[in-house]
Amino acid sequence: MAFPSLALAITLVIVILYTAGCSPATATRVDSGGTITIDLIHRDSIKSPFYDGKMTFAQRLAHAFQRSFTNAKRYKAHHNSNGSTIQTQIIPDHGEFVVNLTFGNPSHRVMAIADTGSDLSWIQCKPCHKCYEHKGKLFDPKKSSTYKTVDCKSTTCTTIDTVETTCSSTKTCEFYESYADGSYSNGSVATETIVLGDRILPNIVFGCGFSNGGVFRPTWGGVIGIGGGDVSLVSQLFSFVRPRFSYCLIPFPLTNDLLNKSSKMTFGDIEVDPNAASTPLVKNPDLKTFYFVTFKGITVGDKRINIHDSSNSSNPSKGNMIVDSGTTLTMLPNYMYKNVKMAIKDALNLRTMKDPQKQLDLCYRATKVKDFPKIIAHFEGADVELSRDNVFATVSKHIICLAMGSTSDLLVFGNLAQMNFMVGFDLENKRVSFKPTNCEKL
Repeated sequence: MAFPSLALAITLVIVILYTAGCSPATATRVDSGGTITIDLIHRDSIKSPFYDGKMTFAQRLAHAFQRSFTNAKRYKAHHNSNGSTIQTQIIPDHGEFVVNLTFGNPSHRVMAIADTGSDLSWIQCKPCHKCYEHKGKLFDPKKSSTYKTVDCKSTTCTTIDTVETTCSSTKTCEFYESYADGSYSNGSVATETIVLGDRILPNIVFGCGFSNGGVFRPTWGGVIGIGGGDVSLVSQLFSFVRPRFSYCLIPFPLTNDLLNKSSKMTFGDIEVDPNAASTPLVKNPDLKTFYFVTFKGITVGDKRINIHDSSNSSNPSKGNMIVDSGTTLTMLPNYMYKNVKMAIKDALNLRTMKDPQKQLDLCYRATKVKDFPKIIAHFEGADVELSRDNVFATVSKHIICLAMGSTSDLLVFGNLAQMNFMVGFDLENKRVSFKPTNCEKL
């Protein structure tokens, strides 16, 4: 069973809600060496404005998968066309994570969904010449003392290569971000002061959208880009902290206990465990947004299924897979997915079930899967052993389904496979590591 669109679901998207802040950002910039912690709220958490107590777990999960299908279109368009620590808490939603930060002075609090498939962040701004319906107040740049437009001949404007930029009649840099589903944002590229926890970060580049449209919900105020490109929020943080970050994802919330827990994301002086499985990051100059590694194969029990390409079956292409916390499933080549699925099916030798949501393949009654085979994902220089919860998604209280899909496009190591690992990105030494961790206890 193929999932060509879900294969491309790369969205952690940051949905943005605004509540007006009355007081200016009065804290001073913290010197390197400090830490910042931000609470990130799962969109299905009881603390979230998206929380719907009437929804069942199955409905929440079905909606999460459907969001992945929708966001896949955006990724497909993308695919074709220093001493201190900043710590954030993240709460997973199968590709979506909600974060709190503030923009401007006086400050506007923003609750946002971070998008790993985007670099330039944009928010809906006043005056909105053509905007989709939005609940709450919009950011008003005229009222912020720290808002500055970017000159169209500046290096900042000319080096933005993931969205279209033009020069306005007033010589300011204008941006146009479009998505495969027809959604778009158009406005001014500017710099603004944002606050993460108690850290004030001046001159952060973002887009102030004055004309926006498409399938955005009224509670969405824009997108925060946390990809690997030069103008993503993550990359800009490295002007203030060391270029390292890590995250540890808790399981998808099955109970109210998990609904109140959060994962953690840390920027800066993270500790690199020498015993963790570590693989080189591979630079792709054409797709700087994503973090590439070299994937070599999967072992199920005593059977290894190697990846290969038409040129050399024993040496896979360098940088053939991305590690992404915004993708739900792990996406494999069509032939490899079939072989892995068959190997797991043979190893379990159990009666299969149907996915009640009709979205995933190879499903079993959860209580029957007791003798789970050892499954190892092989990367260049790193073998990562996966648990049952990394390999199977719980689609109902009684049924689990294989959390993988097939694709003829870019390969993805998804967030279910990364669950309960401390995943560390060392951009100084160009490596990513995986250390088994009980993320709920952090």
